[in-house]
Amino acid sequence: MTGPTLNVRSLCINYGPSAHPLRAVRDVSFQIAPGEAYGLIGESGSGKSTIAFTIMRYLRGGHADGQVWLAGQDVMRLPEAALTQVRGRVAAMVYQDPMSALNPSMRVGEQVAEAVRLHRGADRAAAAARAVELFERVHLPTPSDIAQRYAHQLSGGQQQRVVIAMALACDPKLLIMDEPTTGLDVTTEAVILELVRELRRETGVSVLFISHNMGVIAQVCDRVGVLYAGQLVEEGRTVEVLHAPRHPYTIGLMRAMPQPGGAAHRLASIPGRLPDLQDPPPGCVFAARCEIATDLCGDVMPALLPASGREASHGSRCHYRDEAEALLPPPPLIAHGKASLGAGAPLLEAVGLEKRFGRRSWLRRAAPVRAVHDVTLEIPPGQTLAVVGESGSGKSTLARCVAGLIVPDEGYVRLEETRLAAQVGRRSRLQQRDVQFIFQNPDGALNPHWTVKQLLSRPVQLYTDLRGDAVRRRVVDLLEMVNLGERYLGRFPREMSGGEKQRIGIARAFAGNPRLVICDEPTSALDISVQASILNELIALQARHGTAYLFVSHDLGVVRHVAHRVAIMRHGRIVEAGDPAEVFERPHDPYTRALIDAIPTLVPPPAVAEARVTQIVR
Repeated sequence: MTGPTLNVRSLCINYGPSAHPLRAVRDVSFQIAPGEAYGLIGESGSGKSTIAFTIMRYLRGGHADGQVWLAGQDVMRLPEAALTQVRGRVAAMVYQDPMSALNPSMRVGEQVAEAVRLHRGADRAAAAARAVELFERVHLPTPSDIAQRYAHQLSGGQQQRVVIAMALACDPKLLIMDEPTTGLDVTTEAVILELVRELRRETGVSVLFISHNMGVIAQVCDRVGVLYAGQLVEEGRTVEVLHAPRHPYTIGLMRAMPQPGGAAHRLASIPGRLPDLQDPPPGCVFAARCEIATDLCGDVMPALLPASGREASHGSRCHYRDEAEALLPPPPLIAHGKASLGAGAPLLEAVGLEKRFGRRSWLRRAAPVRAVHDVTLEIPPGQTLAVVGESGSGKSTLARCVAGLIVPDEGYVRLEETRLAAQVGRRSRLQQRDVQFIFQNPDGALNPHWTVKQLLSRPVQLYTDLRGDAVRRRVVDLLEMVNLGERYLGRFPREMSGGEKQRIGIARAFAGNPRLVICDEPTSALDISVQASILNELIALQARHGTAYLFVSHDLGVVRHVAHRVAIMRHGRIVEAGDPAEVFERPHDPYTRALIDAIPTLVPPPAVAEARVTQIVR
């Protein structure tokens, strides 16, 4: 095959009635050459996943126009019978949430073998052997043993590697990866990214890599397209787009990235929100949020063209592409004002917390797992303690013990001078209001049958004296606080993107003005620009109300930005703790060093760092 593996031409995708549709994707065109990795980045709701599902003809509830050529076939015009040969054999997809892609009632080896039997006509023995071979190919430990396990018996990183193995079962020409590392800790993420690079080198597979993390894109992609409100606003070689962006939106994304090193400053969040795509603007789709927009931008849609003196392959959809970065005001350099550690009584104390979980082997009961082992910590009023560690280190179990969602086997939690009941249901209404929780997975935290108005009104009525119209005004204020708006009041969770649902969860936690908020990976599902505004808002709320945070995260850039102190957790114990600058710049524990080395940056990590990370994870 001499042409591109994937060729998307003038793709438009609409939802809703034809008279007044929601124009989710508008006139998007891009190509991916054989063996090339193409990154697609943009905010939640920009259309990234919609494009991916359209390429696979998985789109439901929408109407697509344009052409999608896969290995020389226009999949938009293929009959359903022919599509079964394309899916898996020509193109395969790796989803963001591996648990949604794996059947919980089947062993993972059988799930992979089933795909081999279906597409290759192999017998059961050959298909089972191929599944074990693929598990070895993606570096799963003891592949034969893994093949006999169910999805719930695997870690998040192992589940994701099983899904990748399933996608590779029939040697596809194109691998579509939709946020494959979102929610994974940094060391597991580093292994997945190295696996993608290795697969490209050894199999020549083309990759469409969708992500909101530009550091991740820099690790694996040759070229990148920046998607905003359904339009491709910038495209080019990754090194050019990320180091010399020529569109105000891309520049804003770069400035919104928290960095693990250097001084902690207020992040440059992008003001405003995505436009209403049922009534898109006639000119530049970003004009309403752009700091250098003129009347020309509002009236005339710019073409995707290269800046003067730039390579023709680097295009920007901006009238001022030549001087965009120079015209934009410099990023803010105002320190975000984290208070110095106080010497007074702590707001929260956790003393000697211990949590053990029983487990069973195949034939007998095995020794219990110590998820949290003799952990003691304290958080002063108005300050943030960040807990960092890999999946399985015990950090989320620790957070749930503090919140009363899990009852510890030993130890206790004290809020100021009051010892809290171990179970949240036995705490007073005031104590419940004072300690709130932001969950990592908003789908499991939001009632799917309630609208946003109901979801936010309930805690307002429960924890405040507001009633009637005052409740609605408070709900709208909460939506504005998390960069949404009044138009979301009537929406259900299923009608929102993952990032939008997470913002609803954050707004709900602050409904009653709590004194302590436990944040369990609160920004892992958010795009960079929304993450910046959320982090800035968390810091502003802390300064305004004296709110304290127990902040669980695997993103050390985020931790460096928000934390007064950081605790590194491994195997249920805190192995290192201290000031973030001290811990990041002069780590004492090899595990902390491995976490720092695994951070995806705009420059690929040195080989020695990759080796250290791989040794820790495997």
